[in-house]
Amino acid sequence: MFVRLPISKSIANRQLILQAQAGVSLLELGDDTPSDVRVLHDALVQLNRAGTAVVDVGNCGTAMRFLTAFCALSGKSVVLTGCERMHQRPIGQLVDALRTLGADIEYIEREGYPPLRIQANSVSLPTGARVVLRHPQSTQFVSALLLMGVEVETDSCSPYIEMTRQCIRQFSTLYASPSNLAVNLAAFLERDWSSAAFWYEWVALHGGELCLQGLSNKTLQGDKVVVDLFLPLGVSTTFTSKGIIIRKDQPVTCTTLKVDFSSCPDLYPALAIACEQLGILLQATGVESLCIKESDRLRAVAEHKTYSDHRIAMALLAADLLCDDTECIGKSYPKFLKTLSVLNTLKKQITTIVPRRGVNDDGKGKKYALNSLISQATTDYVWLMDDDIVPAPIVKRGGDISFLSLFGQNIGDLAAAEAPDLIMLPIRMQIQSEQKPNLLERLQITEYAAIQGLTIWSARCGHPVMCSSANLIVRRDRWLEAYSDLHLELASGDDMFLLESFKRRGLRIALSEDEELTAIIRPIPTWRAFLRQRMRWAGKAPAYKDRDIITCGSIVLLANIIQIFFPPLLLVKFPIEYAFIRSREHRSKHFVLNIQFFFIALLLEILYPFYILFSLIGGVLCTQKRHQVSF
Repeated sequence: MFVRLPISKSIANRQLILQAQAGVSLLELGDDTPSDVRVLHDALVQLNRAGTAVVDVGNCGTAMRFLTAFCALSGKSVVLTGCERMHQRPIGQLVDALRTLGADIEYIEREGYPPLRIQANSVSLPTGARVVLRHPQSTQFVSALLLMGVEVETDSCSPYIEMTRQCIRQFSTLYASPSNLAVNLAAFLERDWSSAAFWYEWVALHGGELCLQGLSNKTLQGDKVVVDLFLPLGVSTTFTSKGIIIRKDQPVTCTTLKVDFSSCPDLYPALAIACEQLGILLQATGVESLCIKESDRLRAVAEHKTYSDHRIAMALLAADLLCDDTECIGKSYPKFLKTLSVLNTLKKQITTIVPRRGVNDDGKGKKYALNSLISQATTDYVWLMDDDIVPAPIVKRGGDISFLSLFGQNIGDLAAAEAPDLIMLPIRMQIQSEQKPNLLERLQITEYAAIQGLTIWSARCGHPVMCSSANLIVRRDRWLEAYSDLHLELASGDDMFLLESFKRRGLRIALSEDEELTAIIRPIPTWRAFLRQRMRWAGKAPAYKDRDIITCGSIVLLANIIQIFFPPLLLVKFPIEYAFIRSREHRSKHFVLNIQFFFIALLLEILYPFYILFSLIGGVLCTQKRHQVSF
């Protein structure tokens, strides 16, 4: 299961203040931007348009603290206010520090708390302006001053303060070369480790496996410590180039868990609820700041009430507990509810199966791994995927959406009486970089487009001849019944032999052409690995028994052999295959309908018969290595 996390609002809000202070374009907002980031962004836009303003930040503590320092030290006259809860969150330490620097700030209602009236004051900070801030109630007081160029002497060693220093250093480096500054800064935006905590909680309580996209071991965020905090709860973490994979693969190893939350207070709700549900006694220290968050989080967790706190709401929902307020979740994770709904639906109807070499194959190959994983599934259906696929970008919806997240909308009710036993889902091959594909990549993209075109066309005609387990939904019991038909002596062909078995038994086979369910695969990087894979594919051909597959394969092979001795056959063969390519690649960024691409495709078509024969002969000769393990 792929899960797309929101951007880190901590990093985004620090960048916004730095950009506003430097007078450069602010970050662009997307439809999944946390509302806390929107609040600060809109406030900065408002302040830029009006000399005197009233800015209401709602319950966004970050905006209140950062804007207090920004306005006080930038000559802005403004009234900063917020919701009732904001008026209960102390800000006196920050105001006192700013007053020592010459700022004119007045408490409108209660001493030490918002709302504030800040008067324009030509505060001229001397070089090396310095304040002392001992035992800060919030590390954001320190960060607010640092972002405005003030040196702060503090005894706090919070990772959030170090994040602020890192953001300042990044901005200073990029600001030295201001061209495309906003674009370059956007590249430094990380996905949110704090939000990841709720998926750790979900996996700890419900099991399974999730791939959280965009998270890295190299991060500015201290909440990466969630990796270690959930390990005693049986949740392991694997770092990959796409993000992290978290899975419940160990039993709970403790009855009591001691955690110091002084450096990671935002992780408390998810871990506390998870421990409660698993019967683990959580001994929490360093929780003094929790009472001045969006709610008193110690009380909220104990009572299972949100008090309009987004992190309490998500922690309750991840544990399938009643939640009295979900609107607050948009503060940090606008798409949490949608993703959670899909996960809960899939948990009941379908299990995602991703066989991984060295992880769940025991050295016996992909078919063994599939059988083992599918046997353990408890749902009626399984979704088979290769571990090297990536979700397709959905431009029309304004961002990258995992094709898995659209399952409920696009596949329908698999429990229906006439539901198919096997659903073939679309696949596309494309390179990862923005560079033009090289010859090897072009060959694979072109060939794969033709293969996918043939797959779709034959399925539409009711005689499917190809199938790929890189993106496939299948009824669990039917797959297990077909296991003995998969030619276990061969290292390849689990999908094609599965298709044969289903056709022979008269099972229902369906095709989805929904682009939003497309799996993206990458070309093989070297000629040697590419040819070895194609020979492995070709080596299974003699074992095919399905009439449609044999007929189609024979026509393709015969056409390519004849082409070698009778080149004019190209005039018939090339237009057919080019039509298949166009039908699949007309939306691809690598497909260009021009003369250059036409001649590249034609050149590949001329060379293709020699490559086909080489692969077939090599594949047949290599079938003697029947126990070769490969994915």
